[in-house]
Amino acid sequence: MKKLISANLLTIGFLNCFGIMWIFFEVRRHNSHALCCIRVGDPVLKLKEMLSSIYKVDSSNIGLYLEDRLLDDNEIFSQSWINGTWETLYMEPMTESPPLPDVLRSPPAEEPECNFNESESALSDNNDHLNVAIDPFREQFYTEFDEGVLEEKIQRARHNAPINIQFESIGSAWIFNAAERLHKTIQCFQWEHLHIRESLLKNLPKVNESLGIKSPATPLQKDLLTVMGNYVDLYYPKRTHENSGEIYVAVALHVLNHVLKTRSIIVRHSGRRKAVAGKVDECELEFRDLGLTRPKVLILAPFRHAAYCIVSTMIEMLFANSNGQSFVTNKRRFYKHYGPPENFTPKHVQGKARHQLPLEFYLQFQGNRDDCFRLGLSVAKKSLKLFVDFYKSDVIVASPLGLRSMIGVEGEAHHEYDFLSSIEMVVLDQADVFLMQNWKHVIHVMQHLHQLPNRDHGVDYSSVRMWCLNGMASRYCQTVLLSSIGSSELRALLGHHCLNYSGLVSVVEPQHTSEGCIGSVLVSMKHIFHKMPDCENLVDEADVRFKYFTERLLPAYKHSETMKQTMIYVPSFFDFVRLRNYLKKEQWSFVQTNEYTSEKKVSRARCLFYHGEKPILVLTERFHFFHRYVIRGIRHLLFYQLPTYSNFYPELCNMLLQPSLNKQNHQQTTSTCSVLYSSYDDLRLSGLVGRDYRNFNFTLFIYSQSCAIVVPIVIWTAEYCDQLSIREISKPFFHTLKI
Repeated sequence: MKKLISANLLTIGFLNCFGIMWIFFEVRRHNSHALCCIRVGDPVLKLKEMLSSIYKVDSSNIGLYLEDRLLDDNEIFSQSWINGTWETLYMEPMTESPPLPDVLRSPPAEEPECNFNESESALSDNNDHLNVAIDPFREQFYTEFDEGVLEEKIQRARHNAPINIQFESIGSAWIFNAAERLHKTIQCFQWEHLHIRESLLKNLPKVNESLGIKSPATPLQKDLLTVMGNYVDLYYPKRTHENSGEIYVAVALHVLNHVLKTRSIIVRHSGRRKAVAGKVDECELEFRDLGLTRPKVLILAPFRHAAYCIVSTMIEMLFANSNGQSFVTNKRRFYKHYGPPENFTPKHVQGKARHQLPLEFYLQFQGNRDDCFRLGLSVAKKSLKLFVDFYKSDVIVASPLGLRSMIGVEGEAHHEYDFLSSIEMVVLDQADVFLMQNWKHVIHVMQHLHQLPNRDHGVDYSSVRMWCLNGMASRYCQTVLLSSIGSSELRALLGHHCLNYSGLVSVVEPQHTSEGCIGSVLVSMKHIFHKMPDCENLVDEADVRFKYFTERLLPAYKHSETMKQTMIYVPSFFDFVRLRNYLKKEQWSFVQTNEYTSEKKVSRARCLFYHGEKPILVLTERFHFFHRYVIRGIRHLLFYQLPTYSNFYPELCNMLLQPSLNKQNHQQTTSTCSVLYSSYDDLRLSGLVGRDYRNFNFTLFIYSQSCAIVVPIVIWTAEYCDQLSIREISKPFFHTLKI
């Protein structure tokens, strides 16, 4: 293509800022001159994009010349591009302390000196610090902002439009409220940009080898480390049991790298304080590197088995190349209390029913299933201590219930939360399982993060970071949320409790990239989706749903002989209690099972329902999640709300394949599945019927085995179908009718 605009470049200067080289160019075009600054290592296309905003033309129509040589878009700016008078400038990092006397420059004997101008990356053998990016760890935690400046920075970032990026492994993601530096480095994986300690990187290939991974790092690990290494919040709703091992390695590497870096700086500064004791005024030697309490990382896990996997990975990451000489305190005690029990299988999955349950169920509940635990870890350079007091630990691994029982509530005799005051990183593993346990425990823990402690716990306030003292610790804390599904509750948690000033990287939920799981239903049945009236706010949604369900849907199941053997599925326990009380008050004949029902009562309820003595069975989502009983005798399904896990829908529908005692009536009755949903069930509905459902405006749609037909407020009759010439179409779903 012929270039519409050509310009000559003249290098006029260099600037070394925080270890990054910048080149200043004078862009000459006829009588116009423009001064541009570009970073060494950036492509020529980056400069063209800057000039396109000046000359108001597309970057593809700009030709740049350096000494009469046309530059290609993919060429990289180099220090050798010098064709004018220039002068090398240098700027010291703001986090560097003032110069010390020569006698004080020697580091302590037990710790090597940590140079703030050098990279800690192990893969960079080149000592040229000019080509190494600044460490995001230091930029995140050792850059002081006034409260007003920080809030202004956050508000300015919020006005920036979200940016969509594509990763090799984790797929599409959105960047929210992020600093400008993140846009330049987030998609460019380079080991030297991660600044990982050499000892950890040497152990990484061996840890992956134990998982059957031949490469030093998988694409998923590289993507996760790139995002986490920039200290932004991460929302990753694509965790599976297949990739959990890779994720544990990436998380363990990031956590240990953070803790060891912090420890190295603290030890170095402590050595300097001892060296100058009595020689220099303490006011002239100020190192602020501590929090109000010692714990830095909080890892929440749903079961002891998850904690066992995380801590075991950390042990292997620290001592993979130690020739079996791992210095782990209380290691046997840890394996005893957190390791998998021998030959444990729940009673209801033994025998014939075992092959009928999904593999995901066994992987979810393998190992130790105890959900009340808490564990403190103290990390050193060559040792790891387990079962340490929280105020002497660096990492806390706990379940929401375990922390909730320790924190307590205001007014209780034991109300302790000071150890959460200076948490710098929060990792929520399998956050979707927390929804099946007690989500309020998670909210309770998050609400007690970064609160000013009630006691000092022996801290030296002259060494505490100013942003901790000013109550701004929540703005510096990184949150990593790992889940297997997308959920509005998880989104709300990120919006209300994750306030990292560096921004958020949110991976697109799998529900918005899939075609839905309704095609996995094997039973020939009619699926009817009822949209309840919109409510003004989410607070009224529960009342509107209950009223619509009891007045519009439920009456059809009371006196009809063909609608017997109906199972009602209720995701929320609070909705279950409300519906159960209503059925008792109206004297309905039914049985109910929930996660608190004893095994004996569950067996009796299943028996009464199977033999037709009770026409209705009310079941909670958490009961199905933790037990996965195969309910026999179902003819009709009624969903009070869409399941949290979209794969539960075909699981429940396929239970209709189980034999029924009254086979003659069962064959004469057409099985149905009715679902009540609202406009707030966006993620749940898209996970079930696919991401394209939002292209339709309807209040009722009916899905049959061969195709799905969207009908706006009409009566589903054979005459109406004939009028529209509806034929069976071999498509997964959504054949749209233009009426």
